[in-house]
Amino acid sequence: QFELAEVGLMLWDPLTGKEERVPARKVFKQGLAILQGNRTIGTLCVEPHGAAISGETKVALEFLCDQLPGALDLCRLIEEKLRLERELAERERLALVGQMAASISHNLKNPLGSMKTILQVQMENPELPEPIRGETKMVLEEIGRLSTKLNQLLQFSRPAVRGGSVAGNCEARVVVEEVAGVLSHEAEKRGVKLQTKISGNNAKVAATAEALHDILSNLVVNALEATPRGGRVVVAADSNDGECVLAVEDDGPGIPAALQEKILQPFFTTKSQGTGLGLAIVARRVAESGGKMNCESPMRDGHGTRFRVTLPVEGTKK
Repeated sequence: QFELAEVGLMLWDPLTGKEERVPARKVFKQGLAILQGNRTIGTLCVEPHGAAISGETKVALEFLCDQLPGALDLCRLIEEKLRLERELAERERLALVGQMAASISHNLKNPLGSMKTILQVQMENPELPEPIRGETKMVLEEIGRLSTKLNQLLQFSRPAVRGGSVAGNCEARVVVEEVAGVLSHEAEKRGVKLQTKISGNNAKVAATAEALHDILSNLVVNALEATPRGGRVVVAADSNDGECVLAVEDDGPGIPAALQEKILQPFFTTKSQGTGLGLAIVARRVAESGGKMNCESPMRDGHGTRFRVTLPVEGTKK
């Protein structure tokens, strides 16, 4: 006959001392401390069938409490080992992608640059017929699009670093205004209104300007591509309580629930001419800066998407 009706395990975060997880969400009648040296790392909670538990059962539970710290340490070591193995495999894969990207860059960027220069000189010729001028402009735009895709591939091929280990800081307000200024022409061409909303203090974000530019530019480009003519894209920044919250919101059709788990995967795309690297680069830059990102879609009436990025403010980064 079993004396225990239910058993729960309560662990404590080794860094903060706060509750880490409680599998059984209820109040237990009895609990035994789990000790590691002189430090309490958790509690083994038990719910007996009767008013008390027997001496034999208590001895068995105390023995279990003695064994749990070693088992938990082993689990953490295995988890860390698996993480390092995944990271190593990812680095090896990206090293191969990097070699391919370097080869593509060498073999394509220089010819593209030469073609662009020649065509730009042709565009300055006042005697160039209008039909040819229009076609030349279209070719220049395609060259620019190819260069953007090459740059994305090069960005993603760089090895990732551990979250929060990239040193640097910048003003979010400045980067937001720069990105909005650079992409304002693209928004105007698409007939989309690009707005910025900046509030809070001017605290510096604990991320490099390059990383923040990558995050915002990729999110805004995606938002512009998803928004129909006459719609709007809003880029917001708010710095308060030791963190900076960046949000990019659009009036597009939204992201189906079935695809939301896949959109951050490298090379996954639903666009006919997409590389599938934009959001993967965003996710990597956010992780490298010690931040977090979430997506809300649809937002209203089955439409709209909002990407929300939270980054630590300089001086609060752990």
